[in-house]
Amino acid sequence: MVTVNLEEMADKLRISLPTMRRMVRKYRDFPVVAEGGNGIAWQLDPEAVIDFVQRMRDEETASRAERDELLAQISLPIDDMLPPEQHVLSSSDRLKLAQARLKEIELQKQASQLVNKSEIRGPLSEAFTVLVQFFLGQPAQQGRRYNLPEAVVRDMRRDNEAQLRILHRKLCDILSPVEALPDPQGDEEHERAP
Repeated sequence: MVTVNLEEMADKLRISLPTMRRMVRKYRDFPVVAEGGNGIAWQLDPEAVIDFVQRMRDEETASRAERDELLAQISLPIDDMLPPEQHVLSSSDRLKLAQARLKEIELQKQASQLVNKSEIRGPLSEAFTVLVQFFLGQPAQQGRRYNLPEAVVRDMRRDNEAQLRILHRKLCDILSPVEALPDPQGDEEHERAP
């Protein structure tokens, strides 16, 4: 019987030496004539190794065929989307179809979160008007309730107006309005301005 070492066997099988070593470690029943060690080469029977590798490939092919047959028996929700003549899909085609369906679902979710600006502009304008009235009236109410000096009430009103102007600008930028939201200073302020 002619024996070869690991490197020669790897060359015969056209695989790398690390792959050859992995195969020997992976399969306990790998046909080894003599194990190697420090400075001693492994001894392998080339015919037995080739037979062993062929048997492993055959078993793997059979296993893959069994798995494909099992997967073919499984009915996925995507089967209902296809005409009956297209139900015979490979597992990779079924996976691609499922991934495409998931992307469609994600797009539908994103689309449902979008808001039409023209539909939201009216209700937002009404809500902003109520908010402006509240914030502009608040300093006078607090001044009366707590007997605040007029200078403090004016400062509070000025601060509220400044914050409302900032909010107004940001909302207008977001909505890029055709018709602007109500001015936070109200009509009275425009009349007082020179």
